[in-house]
Amino acid sequence: MEKRELLPTNVKPTHYQIFLFPDLEKFIFEGEVVIDLNVNNDSTEIITNAYDMTVHTATITDVSSMEKQDATDIQINKDSQTLKLTFTNVIKKGSKAKLSIKFTGNLNNEMTGFYRSEYTDKDGKKKFMACTQFESVYARRSFPCWDEPALKATFDIKLRAEVDKTTLSNMPIIKEEKVTINGKEYKDVTFDTTPIMSTYLVAYIVGELDYVETMSNPTAPADAKPIKVRVYTLKGESSQGNYAAEVAARVLEYFSEYFNIPYPLPKMDLIAIPDFEFGAMENWGLVTFRTVALLYDEKKSSVASKEYVCTTVAHELAHQWFGNLVTLGWWNDLWLNEGFATFVGTLATDYLYPKWKIFTSFVVDELQSALDLDSLRSSHPVQVEINKATEVDQVFDNISYEKGASVIRMLCACLGQEKFMDGVRIYLKRHMYSNTITKDLWKALSESSGIDVKNLMGSWINDVGYPIVTIKDYKQENNELTLSLSQKRFISTGDMTPEEEAKYATWWVPLGITTHASPTKSLENILTEKEQTITIPYPDDTNKFIKLNFGETGMYRVKYPKNLLQNIGEVIKLGLEDKSKEVIGVSDRIGIISDTFALAKNGSERTDNALELLKYFEKETDYNVLSQIYVNTYGLRSIWYEKDPKFLEALSKLVLKIFSPLVDKYGFDYAQEESYIDSKTRTLVLKVAGFFGDKKVINEIIRRLELFIKGDDAILNPNIRRFAYVIALSNTNGEKAETFYEEILNIYKNHEIADQRLIALRSLGASKESKLIERTLNIAMDTELIRLQDIMYALISLTYDNPNIKESRPRAWKWMVDNWSIFEERYKTSASILADIFEFCSEGLNSNESLKEVENWVEKMGPKLDIIRRSTNQAIERLKQQNTWIERDDKYVQAWAEKYLAN
Repeated sequence: MEKRELLPTNVKPTHYQIFLFPDLEKFIFEGEVVIDLNVNNDSTEIITNAYDMTVHTATITDVSSMEKQDATDIQINKDSQTLKLTFTNVIKKGSKAKLSIKFTGNLNNEMTGFYRSEYTDKDGKKKFMACTQFESVYARRSFPCWDEPALKATFDIKLRAEVDKTTLSNMPIIKEEKVTINGKEYKDVTFDTTPIMSTYLVAYIVGELDYVETMSNPTAPADAKPIKVRVYTLKGESSQGNYAAEVAARVLEYFSEYFNIPYPLPKMDLIAIPDFEFGAMENWGLVTFRTVALLYDEKKSSVASKEYVCTTVAHELAHQWFGNLVTLGWWNDLWLNEGFATFVGTLATDYLYPKWKIFTSFVVDELQSALDLDSLRSSHPVQVEINKATEVDQVFDNISYEKGASVIRMLCACLGQEKFMDGVRIYLKRHMYSNTITKDLWKALSESSGIDVKNLMGSWINDVGYPIVTIKDYKQENNELTLSLSQKRFISTGDMTPEEEAKYATWWVPLGITTHASPTKSLENILTEKEQTITIPYPDDTNKFIKLNFGETGMYRVKYPKNLLQNIGEVIKLGLEDKSKEVIGVSDRIGIISDTFALAKNGSERTDNALELLKYFEKETDYNVLSQIYVNTYGLRSIWYEKDPKFLEALSKLVLKIFSPLVDKYGFDYAQEESYIDSKTRTLVLKVAGFFGDKKVINEIIRRLELFIKGDDAILNPNIRRFAYVIALSNTNGEKAETFYEEILNIYKNHEIADQRLIALRSLGASKESKLIERTLNIAMDTELIRLQDIMYALISLTYDNPNIKESRPRAWKWMVDNWSIFEERYKTSASILADIFEFCSEGLNSNESLKEVENWVEKMGPKLDIIRRSTNQAIERLKQQNTWIERDDKYVQAWAEKYLAN
């Protein structure tokens, strides 16, 4: 095993005094940091982290003797991102010292470290703000520091800024002083001392900002205090922050009570930043967001935007306790931060909006994302070894977030919510202001539940993948059912070798069995062996069924014998036709669909059989189940695009049989006071019917879009605008297509609401016209027109929604290859965006010839792609899986199509 690359431990920082003076014209900043050190060993050398800066001087002072000495040698190593300081006299073990470093840094435009974000104000004037993104290893780009999560310290921060600028940091301002430099007036702003925390959570902002304010008033625990909540925006946009401010205030109250620990800071600021790589960042007391993840307009934004803002705010505020107050010891436990925040952020959203049924959406979104990625050989364990801190950006993925959250949800269901909450409280109380590893959480949860959680969760965290549970055989007699069960790792390609099978551990699997005799309370059987036999009560009945994984709380898939699956289908159909007979709930219906299609993908089931399953769902009306049907059928269309089109014709007929009747039910107009779920369902129904060719929907949407473009805002609800743009661009040619394209591009350029701008940009790639495909690719390159972090919005429709993907996919791939050197430079510190570009531009290139071309290019690029190596491996594995799937099942789906079209 490789050794972790950590800084020497001869000294340890305890406190930082940081002074920074950003210049928003020259794009540099002057800085000085004074670091209090405990000296652990006699030293003449100190090594700390620093990157992308010039160090002018370094001085160390012995606190007791006040002996001061300047560094005789100052060396920055760009590869290791370290600063080595050499001193003449020995700094004595056991002493305390102050290390003072003066430096100049670059206010870069790469969205990491202390960087600049560009925007145009309401008068059309180009302006800049200075902001930070330090997770995972970018505090070192702003000030020399011990940039490791376990090396916590306190921080005093002072910023020098022009007097008209707003300055923010983790803590409130305690002092402002005017200073004059070369005849120009500035202010020195000093912030209160932070609690002890990791460097990656430090944050500061300088810019021209507005804000809205509210108060959070937690009532528990007893020592909880009111918290001032502000949402900061660019000038003129503050009204769009009201919703997030209200959500933040309520979520802080919820978590204060849930964790039984007061929020420890006096204020909570949230700020929308125009240029921001991720969705948001949980800096303690100053959470930074992409604009689209924080701002919401009740009348002009979509309901999807409302949900995104709420869940993002809840996720980041969960981190204020789980991540900030108690912090991972090293990056291999990243999942502890992100998986937990995803799960309890969902809990908070469910508390605020129970009618949203957010945990059912979790089954469709987070759980399926985790199951999809973790079925690849190129996946990784939840707890993954990180040797260099610079490797960590590659594991900010669906394993750390979605799988982490899914296994925590499974554990919570097993322990029960009260015992789970009690264990979390023990964990947080025990480790406040310190660092932990995964087993510390397991220990606390074991104490609260009396269950050996470490043993129970071992394989889920330490091993890659998850199991498929197969009912190999069954026998019914004497009102009982005896099941012969097996488990093995589920691989998306279905070709696991005996050697691979032998090396995977056995999972502890909560079976969650429901039957017609007990449809709403599951039996508490656990599968702990590779093969196991269990017997359950199973009285005879006309509508009997057995289903595993009740509520889809377990992170595994299930394979049923054909007639048991048919039984489930018949019971589902009966319940959809007569609601009084519904005994298989929404999450379980989602699980049946997703498992059956996943089994078809890996060859354990045939794709025509998976399609036949959908006949039981012709009367389905639930938003989340309909969403799962759409995801799987649209996925088939995307994968089978180069084969005989009669399959796609039959697939459309099947989908429209489910969705077109719902178009008649819901219509095109949104009622003023209709429920959130009804709004989402109408949007989904219209979108799916339109995408699969319902002429009535296509014609009406185009008619409404034409009126909308002429100025009738009310005719096209914000919820359906994105799909309206896609429908119009997908179904028009020539001059009409160009007119729509120009109008939608103007909406992107000029709309005042962030989510509405981005849905316009995201739609442009849907045009089937060759010259408009080319134009979209040119727009994607234009950094004057689109922000660096928004390039994927320009690409996504080209390779997902374009009706002419036989042309648009190969063209996008060639464009990416031709421009890769530019992307490498632009995104050298933004691995997630580079990975998105590769994934979108290789999407669906699953023919033998295209696959070879992708593999050859990746091989030729060699180590240059190491920054996104996991993503390239995963994308290629997916393409190979698609290729195998098509070759294996094409004959079956074409035969199914012929038969289905004949009916």
